[in-house]
Amino acid sequence: MRKYIAVVVYVLLVCYPVLAQVKDEGIPFIRNYGQKEYNASAQNWAAVQDHRGVMYFGNNYGVLEYDGNNWRVIILPNRTIARSLAIGKDGTIYVGGQNDFGYLSPNRQGLMEFVSLKDQIPEADRSFDDVWKTYVTSDGVYFCTVQAIYHLRNDKFQVYRLPELPWGFPFYVRNTLYVPVPEKGLYEISAGKMTLIPNSDVLKGYTITGILPHHKAGMLLVTNQGKLFAYDGYNHFTAWKLPVSPFLEEARINTVMSFSNGLAFGTAHNGLLLTDKDGTPRQHLNIEKGLQNNTVRSIYEDDAGNLWLGLNNGISYVETNSAFTHFNAYSGLPGTAYTSMLDSGKVYLGTSDGLYFKQWSKGENPIQPAPFRLVEHTQGQVYNLQKIRDRLLLAHHEGPYQVKNGVAERLSDHRGAWLFLPLKSHPDYLLCGTYNGLLLYKFEGDNLKFVRTIEGFSESSRVMEEDEAGNIWIAHGYKGIYKLKLSDDLSRAARVDFYGQASGFPSNIFINVFKINGELVFTGERGVFTYNKRTDKFEVHPVFSKLFAPDVHIRKLVEDADGHIWFSAGKEVGVLKKKANGSFEVEKNIFNKLYDKLVGGFEHIAHYDRANMLIGTDEGFVHYHPTFRQTESTDHTFHTLIRQVSATDGATDSLISGGDFLHQGQLSISQPAGLRPELPYTFNSVKFTYSGVTFLDNDHVQYQFMLEGFDRNWSGWGTSKQKEYTNLPEGTYTFKVKARDVYGHESGETAYTFTILPAWYSTYWAKAVYLLLGLLAIWLLKRLIDRRVRLQQGQLREEQEKALRLKEAAYIEEVLKAEKEVIRLNNEKLESELEHKSKELASSAMHVMQSLETIDKVRGQLQTVMEQVEDRQALHQLRKVLRSVEEDIKVENNWDQFELHFNQLHQGFLKRLRHDFPDLTHRDIKLCAYLRMNLTSKEIASLLNLSLRGVETSRYRLRKKLNLEQEVNLTEFILKY
Repeated sequence: MRKYIAVVVYVLLVCYPVLAQVKDEGIPFIRNYGQKEYNASAQNWAAVQDHRGVMYFGNNYGVLEYDGNNWRVIILPNRTIARSLAIGKDGTIYVGGQNDFGYLSPNRQGLMEFVSLKDQIPEADRSFDDVWKTYVTSDGVYFCTVQAIYHLRNDKFQVYRLPELPWGFPFYVRNTLYVPVPEKGLYEISAGKMTLIPNSDVLKGYTITGILPHHKAGMLLVTNQGKLFAYDGYNHFTAWKLPVSPFLEEARINTVMSFSNGLAFGTAHNGLLLTDKDGTPRQHLNIEKGLQNNTVRSIYEDDAGNLWLGLNNGISYVETNSAFTHFNAYSGLPGTAYTSMLDSGKVYLGTSDGLYFKQWSKGENPIQPAPFRLVEHTQGQVYNLQKIRDRLLLAHHEGPYQVKNGVAERLSDHRGAWLFLPLKSHPDYLLCGTYNGLLLYKFEGDNLKFVRTIEGFSESSRVMEEDEAGNIWIAHGYKGIYKLKLSDDLSRAARVDFYGQASGFPSNIFINVFKINGELVFTGERGVFTYNKRTDKFEVHPVFSKLFAPDVHIRKLVEDADGHIWFSAGKEVGVLKKKANGSFEVEKNIFNKLYDKLVGGFEHIAHYDRANMLIGTDEGFVHYHPTFRQTESTDHTFHTLIRQVSATDGATDSLISGGDFLHQGQLSISQPAGLRPELPYTFNSVKFTYSGVTFLDNDHVQYQFMLEGFDRNWSGWGTSKQKEYTNLPEGTYTFKVKARDVYGHESGETAYTFTILPAWYSTYWAKAVYLLLGLLAIWLLKRLIDRRVRLQQGQLREEQEKALRLKEAAYIEEVLKAEKEVIRLNNEKLESELEHKSKELASSAMHVMQSLETIDKVRGQLQTVMEQVEDRQALHQLRKVLRSVEEDIKVENNWDQFELHFNQLHQGFLKRLRHDFPDLTHRDIKLCAYLRMNLTSKEIASLLNLSLRGVETSRYRLRKKLNLEQEVNLTEFILKY
């Protein structure tokens, strides 16, 4: 037990001074806030933070209020400059402006506003200029101008005036207010009087910009000119030198402060200088290293141990109390980070632009840092840097190199090298994985010589490991993984086995192999696996698979000297801390700052020792100090504030609360019970804006919320900073919200209670009116029912009469239908008779024609007989018979009779035809009549005494006379005419 206590004491005594130092590797993370972001003036003069975590800045436009998400501008009278800020133990923020001073307090809407104290000053002392300094002390509040100092104590002001002007800015140190007068020396206010300190005339001609308590100097006086003086608190002033004195004399000092890890100097021309407590420089930040301006006007350390800088143009947040720093373009290191190496007092950093190096020294002067230099012949894409048998080997897009004395020497003419792999089974040889296969090199003395290209394998070989049996495992990013057995003479791949999805992996892509504690560990698109030699398959790893989510893609596993395993999984970075019993504990929240910043597919994590770790990102390298101990204030709990509550009736938005509350005279995080609003029912859509007041990677803060009385459960975690509820019913509700920062710390709940009043139609008066209206409605209803009965009786009579009329109409309709049916039957009978007459007429015509033919034959025979008769008497009789026959052959009278009957049957068809087509001949008319009778061509030929060809010719001539188109059927035309 005593042994353990001794170790703890040793660590506290020996290590604590180191842990308290400013981290000087790389550049701290910096967040710059520009003028357009906070929407005020460029210049910022002061900063304070209240107990809720909200930051306030003195700006040319007033006081800026910042909660991590939202900026507000608090206007001073006449829109004057806020030169100085201070905060009291009760949380009151005091403001020094131009010709005015006062404090901030929430108004009735919950918005901070400036409350002036000027009216409490004697009228004779109310004329002054800028209030450059404001101090809150146990003895009251001091507002310091260049004309006078206004001391507020017990609600009364005491005014101190100097006999001579001008004077410098006062400083409150160790319960005493010191007032520099450049032409006199240093005054102090004590016992209500202003007294010149003896021997302070050594300060003549200097502008004091800071007075700090100092562990060696007693009090350290810092001048604008960069000169330093030590003051013992009595009457001794001596010039004082710090290691940074030459820098301070050149840069000019605007402001200085003592913070948890040392001293911070804000300069007029060269940014911010951070030193340890002895003045040794640790960090120097200016516009070339990430600040947005070189003129620092104010410095403030927040409750997380980080620094806020009020600049001549903007505001910067510097994470000085962090184990993470940058090596990036601001450090003189361009490109995306791929590989690194700490070797022989140098740091080598490989990027997409080349391989850079510099001396690696814990005590490097940040004012004059050693620059990164490009290793000759390494311009372009670097992939890997490895130390093998005291040789620094470089895998480059242009090929394999060896680095010596700051110069890269090409090992062979091959292009596209990924990495090198020493062969345990052949110690003098190593493999080089390239874009398209393997190269073999051999150590010969101090040289590494190319031997041959390995035959039988030509796949890209970016990830390789050797197992105990001498097999080479090569992972291909999107094909799978190969196991190679090299021939004894290392000339070729004697055997190549392929493994992929069929071998137990989730898929063929994203397979990697790593060596952990001498064991090959495989990762796939999901999960961690181990190789089962007996089954020649891959199985879930019994240890590591339990430490990661089953669906996460493990991209990188790196084991350090202590057995801890650093990993990149999905978008996260973390470490598996090895315990004494051999088990592992997952730790990743501290690395959430690096979420989604590593180079996808080329993740680089290099652990060198307990003070140095380098991680590659898209914007350079991040240096992580694994044992860096942040100040205790970083473990503070942060608060979630409801910053705005507004309601709307659909057309008008109304601010209900600005989120700033006073409770018993102090700023309150929670809503006081007396400030619970009652909203009209028309404003039943309520919107909440909230913020987790933390400034470390505040873009990744997540929130949970619920509305008691409406929601049943808390919402899921999300990044939205607003929530709106619409059409809420009447009732009392409590909105609750909490936040979770990037490191997984949760804030406490913050609540806001409000009431939605009933709609006007739900009030007691409205209900009384409803009762009266109900009674009236009953009476009216009875009247209406009576009237309705009478109306229904009348309607019933009307309906009966209507039904009777309908029956009569139906009877008449049936009669009409019967008459219509009789007419239809008569028409059908007439049509049948017409058709019968037509047939008779056609038959008669045919009979007549046949008779005429017979008579014509008889006439022919008579003529023949007459030629043979010689008896004159007989011949005379035959001639009489012949004349009689010829008279009968004349058929004109028969045709006229036919035409008369035909027109009667067919409604004057032949008359209309002669009228419409006067060019028709007698034969054409006959042809038309026969076509109308629908006779065949053969029948028509017989009637017209024509051949069938003659009938066709007649039909053709008739079509032309009737002007018929070719596609019109003649018979159909005649039938429809």
